[in-house]
Amino acid sequence: MRTKQQIEQEFRAELQALLDKYGAELEAKDHYQGYAECGEDVRIMVDIPSTWGEDGELVREWTEIDLGSHLWPTPNAD
Repeated sequence: MRTKQQIEQEFRAELQALLDKYGAELEAKDHYQGYAECGEDVRIMVDIPSTWGEDGELVREWTEIDLGSHLWPTPNAD
């Protein structure tokens, strides 16, 4: 049996490897902070920086991905 500590370590390592692959940052914050009438709107955002080749050509565009507030597994993903 794998313990919850082992599962957390494995998950964090795989997530970190994905972030490292893209040079990405993961952030969760309230997008309407300071607007009490809006309540909380905490979203998970991924920022992937653009990359440039040796000749100065754009290889990958800067990308911001809004993952929303929750992520669920895709049914039948296997």
